[in-house]
Amino acid sequence: MIKLCSVDEIRAAEAAAIKSGVSESELMLAAGQGVARFILENDGTEEGQVLFLVGPGKNGGDGLVAAAHLVAHGWRALIWGFKRTDVSRAPVDAELADAFEWIDDDALAEACQEADVIVDAVFGFGSRPSLPDEVAAAFQLAWRARVISQTPLVAIDVPSGIDSDTGEAAEGAFRADHTVTIGLPKQGIYQQPASEFAGLIHLLDIGLPSPDAGDGDAALISESDVAGWLARRTSATQKRDAGALMVIGGAPNYYGAPRMAAGAGARAGAGIVTLAVPRTLIGPISTALPEATYLPLPEGEAGGAGVRMASLVRERLSGFQAFVLGPGLGQDSPVPEFLSALLGNRTSVTSIGFGATPNGLKSERLHHRGVIDADGLNWLAKQDNWWSWLQDSELVLTPHPGELGRLLGVETSAIQSDPWGYAREAAKKFGQTVVLKTGHSVVAKPDGSLLVSPQAPPSLATAGSGDVLAGTIGGLMAQGLPAAAAAASALYIGSQAALIGEQEIGTLGIVASDLIDGIGLALRQIYDARW
Repeated sequence: MIKLCSVDEIRAAEAAAIKSGVSESELMLAAGQGVARFILENDGTEEGQVLFLVGPGKNGGDGLVAAAHLVAHGWRALIWGFKRTDVSRAPVDAELADAFEWIDDDALAEACQEADVIVDAVFGFGSRPSLPDEVAAAFQLAWRARVISQTPLVAIDVPSGIDSDTGEAAEGAFRADHTVTIGLPKQGIYQQPASEFAGLIHLLDIGLPSPDAGDGDAALISESDVAGWLARRTSATQKRDAGALMVIGGAPNYYGAPRMAAGAGARAGAGIVTLAVPRTLIGPISTALPEATYLPLPEGEAGGAGVRMASLVRERLSGFQAFVLGPGLGQDSPVPEFLSALLGNRTSVTSIGFGATPNGLKSERLHHRGVIDADGLNWLAKQDNWWSWLQDSELVLTPHPGELGRLLGVETSAIQSDPWGYAREAAKKFGQTVVLKTGHSVVAKPDGSLLVSPQAPPSLATAGSGDVLAGTIGGLMAQGLPAAAAAASALYIGSQAALIGEQEIGTLGIVASDLIDGIGLALRQIYDARW
């Protein structure tokens, strides 16, 4: 895990690197050349035209080094400067610098329309969420080119106009498609609203020493973390060894949700996936998911139906390494009775009519590992002190801001104003791992630590993506991953699956089933058993 750093920590890391013998020019060369390599690898243009918007400080110097590197590869580099009219102290070869075409405000609009790529190198990580009028106007022209001509926008280190500590952003901040952040990840660009301006974030290592992430810190989930957490299979591994997952949910108008959760759990590597759903849903689900097995649950609102459902699940649950509870479950009768009996709430289970609650089931606490999502969370929010009677289970709770607000008894707007703080509060209060699904989604651990998703693909804004995430976490828990590791791995894998889908389908056309298909491809990138 890579600690998300404050501005002071980054400055200290740069000072430590210079003290160890690395010059500021060497750091600038590494940064600028890395940005240029990113553009060359991703643009697809052999000899394009790039427009750099550069400022007077080190960020502008990084931009000029990147421009020189592109010129060396045959590109034409146009430079618009804010309080800068030359390369100044930037380590740029004089011959390459002579090829730069410096432009003024009058030529900027045309340059934006003609550019193959526009790069923001105006202000660095030490800037604040405000912009001079002329810089804001330049950024507006760049955004107009993005809208009209689909010109890619790239920010160096951070988008100019955001606060790298708090995540605040000026209204006219540079709105990048990609941010190549230099050296160490800045905590602010993973928080809203700054993350909305950063686009996809790419961490460029230039050799800065990284502070260790301790208890209570926020850290970025990395591919190497996930690769280390994933379960390994050998030639002797059998399907039961690979983990058994039970998905519990489903209602007549929501039978797609448990199907997607189960499909994601299977794609995540669980050897056996069983759906515990009302019996009338098995037919339509099984045609779409032939790999799954089923536990038919009774239906009806007669007294005791929920208890019978819970009894069936309890009888089988010991044969599974993990469960996912909630996708498509609904909130109508007999769901409250079912959840009371299943989760061991001693105060809510009733004994009305046929199928009265057996005394053993009524008082038995749940001792298991699993994920509670959707309507499972909505039911918990109505129970008093529910975390005390679930403390014997190892759980991952997966709320969106509205659900977390109900669990904590606060408004959704409050959660959105401080998502990291409230995620930490919930994990500490409930004593369980909490995944807050918003922007760069976070995994909060009871010790106050946060694990932050490295990307926030906009294609995840589609119905069913939460069910896919819950199923992925459950599938990884079934394979033995601890709760926080399973949740963090699922966020990383899910983001990669979304990015794969965006390349194949596009951002607007992705549906949740596409994410399931992408899970296997994402896992192959992280861990290929053939290698």
